[in-house]
Amino acid sequence: MFIKRNSHLRNIKRFRVSEGRDLEKGLRLDRNEKVDNWPPDFISKVLKSKPKGFFSMYPEIDPLYKKLANYLKVDVSQILINSGIDGAIKNIYSVLTEPNDNVAVFSPTYLMYEVYSSIFKVNLFPLTYSNDYKLKEDELNNFLNSDPKILFLPNPNQPIESSLSLNELRETASKCKNKNCLLVIDEAYNLFGADTGLPLLKEFNNVIILRTFSKAFGVPSIRTGYTISTKENMEIISKMRMAHEQSSLSIAVAEYLLDNFDIVDDYVNKIKNSRDSTLKELQNLGFEARGKHGNYIFIKFKEKSIAKEVVEKLRQKLIYVKGPYKAPYDNCICITVGVEEKMKSFIDEIKILKKNILNK
Repeated sequence: MFIKRNSHLRNIKRFRVSEGRDLEKGLRLDRNEKVDNWPPDFISKVLKSKPKGFFSMYPEIDPLYKKLANYLKVDVSQILINSGIDGAIKNIYSVLTEPNDNVAVFSPTYLMYEVYSSIFKVNLFPLTYSNDYKLKEDELNNFLNSDPKILFLPNPNQPIESSLSLNELRETASKCKNKNCLLVIDEAYNLFGADTGLPLLKEFNNVIILRTFSKAFGVPSIRTGYTISTKENMEIISKMRMAHEQSSLSIAVAEYLLDNFDIVDDYVNKIKNSRDSTLKELQNLGFEARGKHGNYIFIKFKEKSIAKEVVEKLRQKLIYVKGPYKAPYDNCICITVGVEEKMKSFIDEIKILKKNILNK
């Protein structure tokens, strides 16, 4: 082999996801995407105000920075636009960690925390939850007493739907600061119900917040996210930014949705109403289900074999869901919530499965 790998990369396995989903007929409830489609004229509306030659120019991103700053009520210098939250996480690892640093994240969660910890050769402390989905204070304290560098805290944490209130986030930020530890709050599901840590930026200099246009804005295809922190922190974090963080089309879509925020607001309200009604229906059917802060619902079955069979049976009906997970959640699945008319197909099918599988 002409290209030689660094030895620590040998055990890291990466795969391009080949899901085999039927994107035309299938019901996509497995990736926390926008389940219903944008109208056919969406892109034409996005591009309506753009100049001729738009696609032949390099991206102009400054207007998006200004719109984001206005939306967040922060200074432009406090923001860095990234390639989704994935790009933001990678950037933080690149700039703020060194080999053998200690970082922690609550598990289960987004896989890329584990991947980047391996790539950048840092020690990852997977923190677990109690049976009632609360943070285990003893594990958190053990980490904070082990020369910590970064605590990554998804709020809420998908898939198990654990979230912290603003006061709990404040307490965690204070604990971290006392141990010279950064607190990175992953707010991918912001707007669906969980408290935001934005107010903490005025109180603490060790807090970083990550957000994305993928979930509440409903445009994961544009791969646009952003990092928010103090001006001083962002001067350091921004050193690894790319010459052009985003494509012109991605910028245009993000600008359009910020300018027409009523579209986002309407979509979020529809998903929250659908989530609440779907959750209630699942619970009325006798399922142990939870979900009030994201665009997803976490469902627990009595046995892992049942969870596996449910996933397989739903897939046969072109209904794609996520799970089962690793132990101790190997009897659980997670479903993305779409608008109510989309969720009817799922509920109808789960009723059949309950009769044929779950009541055996």
